[in-house]
Amino acid sequence: MVISLGLSGCGKKGISGEIQAFKDAGRSVSEFVDIDAGSMQAKRCQQGTIDKMAVLLCEYPSRDAASGGVRSASLWAGESGTWLALQRDKIVFAVADRAEVDENGKTVSALTKVFRRLAKK
Repeated sequence: MVISLGLSGCGKKGISGEIQAFKDAGRSVSEFVDIDAGSMQAKRCQQGTIDKMAVLLCEYPSRDAASGGVRSASLWAGESGTWLALQRDKIVFAVADRAEVDENGKTVSALTKVFRRLAKK
């Protein structure tokens, strides 16, 4: 299952603000580490896990560049059967069920709801 949506909103907090929002929502967040942003054509990227799902967050110099990042997320997701990429302003959020622990997609859905809620603030 692959879903890609573009969402608009503020996104002014950057990657650290996005990670904090997942923590504030009560999600189990691992340490996020910097990765090579060049492969995603981004200014900055970090990856980690949230609720046992692999997560990538990238910040781009513009909305147009972030749109390209949504497409590039498929390379990051690799062979994962279930993954999703969302854009909000200059931030791209990608989640992949690499461990195949989310059989019914509820965890991926819950994580996307947290990311989408930020757009409404």
